[in-house]
Amino acid sequence: MKTEFQSSAHPFSLVIFGASGSLARLKLFPALYELEAEARLKHDYQIFGFGRSAMTDTEFRDFFEKSVREHVEHVDEQALTKILTKIHYFQGDYDAPADYKKLEKSLKYKPIAYLSVPPVTFSSIFKGLSGPRWKLVIEKPFGSDLKSAQKLQRELKKYFKEQQIFLLDHYLGKEAVSNLLALRYANSILTDLLHKDFVANIQISALENKDIEGRASYFDQVGILRDMVQSHLLQILAYFTMHAPLQETAAAIQHEKTRLLKMVKIDPKSVIRGQYQGYATEKGIAKNSMTETYAALKVSLNHPNWKGVPIYIRSGKALKQKWTSVVVEFKPRGAQRRGKVEPNRLVIDLQPNEKIEFHLLTKLGGKLFDFHPLTTGRPIYCSGDCLSEHGRLLLSALEGKKDLFLGFDEIMASWRVLDPIQKVCTLFGKNRCKPVIYKKGSLGPKDNFKWFNPKDL
Repeated sequence: MKTEFQSSAHPFSLVIFGASGSLARLKLFPALYELEAEARLKHDYQIFGFGRSAMTDTEFRDFFEKSVREHVEHVDEQALTKILTKIHYFQGDYDAPADYKKLEKSLKYKPIAYLSVPPVTFSSIFKGLSGPRWKLVIEKPFGSDLKSAQKLQRELKKYFKEQQIFLLDHYLGKEAVSNLLALRYANSILTDLLHKDFVANIQISALENKDIEGRASYFDQVGILRDMVQSHLLQILAYFTMHAPLQETAAAIQHEKTRLLKMVKIDPKSVIRGQYQGYATEKGIAKNSMTETYAALKVSLNHPNWKGVPIYIRSGKALKQKWTSVVVEFKPRGAQRRGKVEPNRLVIDLQPNEKIEFHLLTKLGGKLFDFHPLTTGRPIYCSGDCLSEHGRLLLSALEGKKDLFLGFDEIMASWRVLDPIQKVCTLFGKNRCKPVIYKKGSLGPKDNFKWFNPKDL
C-alpha cells in the first residue's frame, strides 16, 4: 500500500512567541527545518520570532541556524538555506496593541501563533491576537491548577472560537504514544488480556538522565508533577486504558480520554516527592526551593475493566538513564504463585528505543518444573509517514486537524486528578510536601512500590 505523506495544504505565516526560549531552540526550529527538508511545506510560508529584545533578521536567522546544526545530525544545506530566507524577527511588547497591528501588516498569509511562553503572558497575547484570522497553538501546562485553567479557558473563549485553538502536549505527537491505543485494539490477545481479571498492576515511567538544563525560571514554578504527570503521563494512562472511540475523530478520541480521566483517583498520602542533590544551588533556583524534580504515586481507576488494579506512575530528572515505558505485570499462575519465578510482563518501551516485549518463561533442558526467562519482542518504531513529534503536530495544526491535540474537558479532568496532590501541604502539613533529596544518577528516592526496571537501569 502506498503511503500518503502529510504536508501543508496552504501558505501560512507562523509567529512564535517565546522564540528565544529553550523549547524553540531544542524542538521547534529543528522540527520546522525537518518539514522543509522532508518536502512537507508545499506552499510558500513565513516564520516570525516575536520577542521584546532587539534583534535583526540576520541575528535571528543565525540563532535558528545554530539550533538546527546543534540538534540535527545530517543537515541538508539546500533545505537549510531555503528555510532561512523565510525567517524574520519582530520586536514587540506583549502588552502593546499597536505592536500586534504592526505585526499583522507583515503577515502575507493566514496566520498561526505558537505560544511557547509562561502562562502569565497568555492574557496579553490572547487580547493582542483576537480575531477570526488566527489559529493558536498553546503549549502545556495550561494553567497551574483547575481554577487557573478554567480562567484561561474563559479568557480564550472571549477572543477565539474553539476551532481556532490547538492545545498541545508534544507526547501526543510521538508515534509510540499514539500507538498504545492501536496496539490494544488491533490485537485481540491484548484486548482480552488487558483486563482486571489478568492484570496485577500497571507501571508508567518517564525517567530522564538530564537535569533541568538551565530552565530554572520555568521548572521551579512548575515541578515534575505539573510538567510531566498532569499531562504527559496521564495522557499515556488514558491512551492505554480507555475504551476505543466509536469514531476516528478528534472529538470522539477526546471524549473517551475525558471519560477515563474522570475515573482516576489518587491518594495524596501515596505521593513520593524528591529533589536531586544540588538542585537548590543551580542558577535561578531559590535556596529553600521545595520544587520536586521526582515524583512517584499510586492511582486507581473506577472503571469496570480496571477496578482494583493498582497503577504506579513515576517521573524524574537527573536519574540513572532515560527511559519512558508502560509495564503491565500479569497476575501469577501455577509456579508463579509459589514465588519461584518472575511473573509474566508486557513491556512497552516508548523511548529512547521503541519496542514491545513479552516476558515469558520456558523450561530448562533436562528439568521438568525448572524455568528460566524467555523474552520475545520486536521494535515498534515508526514506518510510513514519520516525523518528529513537533513536526507532526505543527503540520496537523496547519491543516486544522485536532486528533493529536488536547480538549478543554480532558485538561480540566487532569487538573481535578492533580489538585488534591497540590493541596497536600495544606492537608498534611508542610513537612509532608518537603522533597526527599536523592543523588544524581540514581533511580530517585526509595518508595514502597515494586518497580520493574530493565537490567541496564
